Amino acid sequence: MGLRLSILLLSLGGLADALYFASAYYGRIRRARWVPGIFCAPEGSACLAVVRTPYAQVFGAPNSVLGIVYYGLLIAWSTIVPRNVSISGHVLRPFATLGFLLVGAAALSVLLGFYLIHALRRVLHTGCALCYVAHVLNLALLVLLILALGPGV
Repeated sequence: MGLRLSILLLSLGGLADALYFASAYYGRIRRARWVPGIFCAPEGSACLAVVRTPYAQVFGAPNSVLGIVYYGLLIAWSTIVPRNVSISGHVLRPFATLGFLLVGAAALSVLLGFYLIHALRRVLHTGCALCYVAHVLNLALLVLLILALGPGV
């Protein structure tokens, strides 16, 4: 499986996770009977409790909304951004340029993830399976982005 496809699939998983948490943050999940219990849907679950803490926001926006933007950019980058574009004899490399910006965003998300895991375990004394899934996805995406932008880009 190619790196772009792997990035796309993990980004789709991250987007689904971020959409779930955005719905929980804005109070839509507790009324949604269609959400299976395995996804932390019951009122009072750790996932719903986590979105009601100060740790659910960074830079003044809900973490999940930032995740939706981040995963959306990764999906676009992995599917539609060309490797090279020639304009008036100049070769531009949008894939590499945007990719390096996304590596920075991925690194920031991994660092933030370590902080949020610390907050979950040591401050809030709770667990959140979907939170951990998002952090693992972010770490895997960072590694894949670095590999995708390796020598030869």
